Amino acid sequence: MSAPRRLTRGFTLIEILVTLALIGIILGLAVIKLGQSDGQIAEREANRLAAVLEDARDEAIAGGRTVGWSTDGHGYQFWVQDDQNNWQAIPNHEVLKPYELPGDLRITRQTANLRELRLGERIVFEASGVNQPFTVELEVGSNQWLLEGDVMGRVNAHKVEPNA
Repeated sequence: MSAPRRLTRGFTLIEILVTLALIGIILGLAVIKLGQSDGQIAEREANRLAAVLEDARDEAIAGGRTVGWSTDGHGYQFWVQDDQNNWQAIPNHEVLKPYELPGDLRITRQTANLRELRLGERIVFEASGVNQPFTVELEVGSNQWLLEGDVMGRVNAHKVEPNA
C-alpha cells in the first residue's frame, strides 16, 4: 500500500512575497497620484483663507467688535479690538485661530483700500459690516492666487494667470 498523500494548506513563501510586492507597487502609485501639486495646495489654501476671512467678518458683526487679520507671510493671526481700542490676539477660537501655511506657500502682498500694506499690518473687519476693500496674494512656485474682499467683507479667490 502506498503512503497517504498529505494535503498542503496555506501559501508558499514565494506567493506571499509576490503579493507583498504587488501591494507595495499599488500603494506607491497611489501615493504619487494622491500627492497634491503646488497648484492644488495653493487653490485649497486660497479657498480656505477666503472662507476664514468671511468668518472674521461674520464674527465682527455678530460680536459687535472690530476683528483684524495679520500675516507674516508664512501664516496668519486674528485679533479683536477691546473697549480701549487695543488689539488682543485671538488664540483659541474654533475658526479664527493662528494658522501656518503649508509647505512653500507664502502670502506675498496685501492691500486695503487700494493702499499697499506691509506684512504684519492688519486688514480690519468692522462691526458695522462695512469694510475697506482688500486684496491678499498667495504664491507657491509659479502658482499665484488673489483674494479680493469687497466693502461687505465678501471674499473671492481666483487664480492669477501668467501673462502669455
